Amino acid sequence: MKKTKAFFRSMTVMGKRAPIYLLAILGMSVCFAMFSVMGSLLMKQVVDIAPTGEYRQLLISVCVIVCAGFLSLLLYRACTIVYNVEAKRVFGQLSSEVLDEELHLPYAYYEKHHSGELISKISYDLTRMGDIYGSRFRRVVMPIIEVIVFLVPMFIFCWQLTLCLIFVNCVILFADMLMVNPIHQTNKKLSAINKSMTEHMSDIIQGMVTIRMFRTGKRKLDIAVACNDEYYKTNKSYIIKSSTLESITMGCDLLCILFFLLIGIYFVNQGITTLGALAGIYTMYGKFSKQFLMIGKYIPELSACIANAENIFEFLDEEREPENWYADHTSDTNHNMNENLTENDACALQVKNINFAYEKEQQVLKDFSLTIMQNECVAITGPSGCGKTTLSKLILGLYPVESGDIYVNGKSIRKSPLSQVRSDIAYVPQDAYLFNATIEENIRYGKENATDEEVERAAKMANAHEFIMATSDGYHTMIQEGGVNLSGGQRQRIAIARAIISAAPIILLDEATSALDSDSEYKVNQALKNIQGKRTIVMIAHRPSTIRMADRVITI
Repeated sequence: MKKTKAFFRSMTVMGKRAPIYLLAILGMSVCFAMFSVMGSLLMKQVVDIAPTGEYRQLLISVCVIVCAGFLSLLLYRACTIVYNVEAKRVFGQLSSEVLDEELHLPYAYYEKHHSGELISKISYDLTRMGDIYGSRFRRVVMPIIEVIVFLVPMFIFCWQLTLCLIFVNCVILFADMLMVNPIHQTNKKLSAINKSMTEHMSDIIQGMVTIRMFRTGKRKLDIAVACNDEYYKTNKSYIIKSSTLESITMGCDLLCILFFLLIGIYFVNQGITTLGALAGIYTMYGKFSKQFLMIGKYIPELSACIANAENIFEFLDEEREPENWYADHTSDTNHNMNENLTENDACALQVKNINFAYEKEQQVLKDFSLTIMQNECVAITGPSGCGKTTLSKLILGLYPVESGDIYVNGKSIRKSPLSQVRSDIAYVPQDAYLFNATIEENIRYGKENATDEEVERAAKMANAHEFIMATSDGYHTMIQEGGVNLSGGQRQRIAIARAIISAAPIILLDEATSALDSDSEYKVNQALKNIQGKRTIVMIAHRPSTIRMADRVITI
């Protein structure tokens, strides 16, 4: 994405309130500049009128100028408040858009991208993009507007001297602009390295035990350290370039003042301008020159933040999961086959002649079918890699089938929105995730408005009530991140309670007992027996004890 396109798109994020934001910056710039202009006018009046002895006229001029200056300060403060409110608002809006995008991306995106990449976008790219609204854009626009405001009285005082000053400052500005692309590219590199660093740190935190137990784990630490060193070197390069730019700006500022004094004295001696006009221009010139040179300093900094905006917009442009994969039939490569499929209301789940492959040359499921009746408990088994977990993903609508159809409670997933399909299925994965909240809140994720009695009843059916009551605060016990303060069997039983309370007619368990010890597996299986015959249970399993409790076994 080109820098210019990314910049204008970042402005459109503000929507209808963009004019308020821009007008606030305009008001800040004009009022702040006018305060300096008032000071220059005051200086000119004193130098020109004082020698004449017309003190009454001088007093009137001073009073008018001071009042105008005070008014400009009040307006500046009001515009500043509006600006800050709008900048915070748009950053909050942008953050919401990024979060909303994360929630609506296809499951395949998360399987292909590291979690650290997403964290990096939020913690680094999004924050840096927010700087566009909070400071960087204003710092570019305000100097431009202030320079224009300063030029009006400067041209009135002495247009010849003003043109000379503009020429010199333009030459310096051109030199500063040469740093725009190097700083932009360096910041893009910093963003990429930060993403890599976040990925490695995420791996280290989640795999801490593995890293400690195996000598080769040190290699992961070495990679992270090397990545950190690269970030340090690149950031050092960024700092050097930014410091060089600032040094050039400050050095040129000193040269501009020297040039002004030399040519100003010459114009006064030649009678081109008056001493009062020269004093007035001199009072403004310091700020005029500084603001002019700030344009060259802040444009590269704005460009650096635009590099982060490009990353955010690329993320926001990722294709979202549709409400229905098959709305336009783009995923149906054999639509004629589906014309012969019929719905069966007596079946909880029907899979008919489906074909699916992650990659075209690697067919996972080919012409596969199964039928599961209402309230039936079915175990699906097969060797590793045969497509058991893939089948669960297709039933949940995480991927579209290439051909064939799936019926959930008699309704084709081709004709039903994904939200409806998923509301009919409660999913319990092999390693169920528990949130950093109370046990009660984790169970209630299955049904937000569930009563305390419903939560307790679901926990009892899931064979979890006894151990919950044995914890320090019962149902109000806080679960640490990922449920590390609970055993695997306890986590699974809470997940089953969450599935039970959802009242979904189908419960789908994907290897829910494969990682448990025999005692935990027994308790989880007892929980499943409590709901057997009351819900349709589909178990993807390989443990004999779990398979034996099923009414029927389907082998892929």
